[in-house]
Amino acid sequence: MIFAAATDEGTLFVFPSLEDAIAYCEGIDVEDGSWLFWNENGSALVADFVVPNHRGRHTICSGTYQLVPASSLPSLEEVLARILQMDRNPYFTDLSDVRVHLASASQASFQS
Repeated sequence: MIFAAATDEGTLFVFPSLEDAIAYCEGIDVEDGSWLFWNENGSALVADFVVPNHRGRHTICSGTYQLVPASSLPSLEEVLARILQMDRNPYFTDLSDVRVHLASASQASFQS
């Protein structure tokens, strides 16, 4: 599961996999800072472009990226207060459900 925030509208999306998140979030928008990402435990992820975006005079083409851990960026718990709404998904009904999930994920990693 991957969490992604659309920064322009303050909406949190939940994707079943990395591949689904990458397919939905265009490289051009990711590079421009329109998307932030976290793994299922709420740890930050950052885009690592394998093929760079291309911006020509008359065309724009999204590159190819992968999502990798980014320990220097804030966790989803730290950012959640700035999220305004949640996109419909099969995992969580609202942002409070996400808070509960992150708290239990944090507790589980603390006990390990």
